[in-house]
Amino acid sequence: MIYYDDRFMEVARPIIEHEEYQQMRYLKHHDESVFEHSVKVAFYAYQMAYKRNLDWESAIRGALLHDFFLYKFKKTFSPRIITDSIKHAIIHPIIAFDNASKYFDLNKKEEDIIKGHMFPFGLPKSKEAWIVSYVDKCIATIEYANNFRKMAYTAKKAAYVVE
Repeated sequence: MIYYDDRFMEVARPIIEHEEYQQMRYLKHHDESVFEHSVKVAFYAYQMAYKRNLDWESAIRGALLHDFFLYKFKKTFSPRIITDSIKHAIIHPIIAFDNASKYFDLNKKEEDIIKGHMFPFGLPKSKEAWIVSYVDKCIATIEYANNFRKMAYTAKKAAYVVE
């Protein structure tokens, strides 16, 4: 479990308590909600940026808003899954930036974090953006593996019931 500290919460609270941002609680992201994923990415990116004397406030805000796209991306096993996934990887940072800038004042670094987090489809320009992109990939990989593990366990359990 993650224990957020006061410094993190002071910067994060205005975003995570925002009415529009709260909608992300209802959108699934691998093994959890987009809200939970984004807060987790923000906290770990903050820790890395803070330890390196970087702009940790922008890292928090940019990471919180990196997936602020507010729609459910449906992965279906079809011939289009690869092209649909690439399209989502390219377009969702743009939509997230549009949503974020509609509700929050962003600085250039926060804009870079949001737009550049889908490397190699986007290119981070700041150290903080590289950190957020890295943390996002690591956490998404863990979430995806956890989700796959749950699906495999459910399938195995169902196989025993059928037999």
